[in-house]
Amino acid sequence: MNDEASGPGRVLVVEDDEYVAPVICSYLSQAGHRVDAVGSLGAAREFLVERTPDLILLDLGLPDGNGLELLPELRDLDEFISVVVFTAQSDISVVVDAMLKGADNFLPKPVDQETLIETIQRTLDKHRDLRKAWVYREVTTSRSNDPASILHALVGSSSAMDRVRELMLNVAGTDAAVVLIGETGTGKGVVARSIHRLSRRAGGPFTDVNCAALPENLVESELFGHEKGAFTGAAVRKPGLLEVGSGGTVFLDEISELDLQCQSKLLKAVEEQTFRRVGGVREVSTDVRFVVASNRDLEAEVEAGSFRRDLFFRLNVFQITIAPLRDRGDDVLELARHFIGTLNPVLGRRVEGLSSRAEELISGYRWPGNVRELRNVIEGAMIVAGDVKRLLPSHLPEKLRDAGGAGAHRLKPLAVVEEEHIRRVLDATQGNMAQAAKALGISRSTLYEKLKDRTR
Repeated sequence: MNDEASGPGRVLVVEDDEYVAPVICSYLSQAGHRVDAVGSLGAAREFLVERTPDLILLDLGLPDGNGLELLPELRDLDEFISVVVFTAQSDISVVVDAMLKGADNFLPKPVDQETLIETIQRTLDKHRDLRKAWVYREVTTSRSNDPASILHALVGSSSAMDRVRELMLNVAGTDAAVVLIGETGTGKGVVARSIHRLSRRAGGPFTDVNCAALPENLVESELFGHEKGAFTGAAVRKPGLLEVGSGGTVFLDEISELDLQCQSKLLKAVEEQTFRRVGGVREVSTDVRFVVASNRDLEAEVEAGSFRRDLFFRLNVFQITIAPLRDRGDDVLELARHFIGTLNPVLGRRVEGLSSRAEELISGYRWPGNVRELRNVIEGAMIVAGDVKRLLPSHLPEKLRDAGGAGAHRLKPLAVVEEEHIRRVLDATQGNMAQAAKALGISRSTLYEKLKDRTR
């Protein structure tokens, strides 16, 4: 997840004073904000047709009306646009009226640079936290929570994916912690979201935290929040992701990247559902279900001393292993076709499928980047292909063509090629021996013999 809190935003300054406006814009730009400025209500309305800022610094005395006239229109446009009223009027009734109409804060004229920057940042942070919590709730409640549709969204009919679906259904109705194991790009995030949508917490937020992407010096602040003055730059109290995510599911991706100190604090949150903000003395309660993931072997990390044993045992209540794409048989082509269908409207293409040789190349490749790599390859091929009905080998990356796909089979012993084909057919028929034998064009007894040979 991106580190949005306490970061710069896009600010629209609505101020008609030709001396004040440039100074305010300069202050905000120096603080890292992207700043636009207009001098009237009409110009503000025209701007908002094209772009949506994060915050509006709104003067009340404008040449074509009172700035407060804009507030109801803003709430219809985007209820999460922050508004700070900026005026020389000192009457308290004006402030009250502005707040009742939806303003978030108030700055008197003149204002010094430090007060301006602190007020703007505090208001931005407040609305980012509100928006973050609402977006997760909206995402999880706006989609169908019918189990069949959720499970159907997990593309793949291999026995490996059927097993994942079975385990998801087993655990989704509980609040048990879940550990997802799988290589990078196998779809651990998709499985985590699906578990949340299948659970009784589906109406709450789904908070996705990429532990590897959090800056080392801000990990604790992001997870647990901080109090005002806890460290340099902590100008206001900030709730952490475990606090914002209360009532829902927290997905900690690449959890093995957390240092031991942060793991210790997380252990308390997992066990007791309480924690302290950075710089705080008061216990903060939360109510979250933990789903964690790693592309490393967590048990090996425990033995190596880089992951806390007690935290691992507390989290490892239920484990789901997601197979790499190379072990999922015909799921590769099924996913490729799925990505073509979903990317057509995005890229403005009308691709109907893959040529037989392109299918061979895709099936024969090992996919070290798994599902994520496959999607990128399909998207790149569709961009290169342009207006065609079928993707050809020439549209695929050179590394796939060099790998040879089916041509690589010619470099393998016949027994190996046969074994791989039998495995794919068994995956496709979900282990049904009669169907597999029929698809292979052999008798069941011959299939049994071949399977025996494979295990000798």
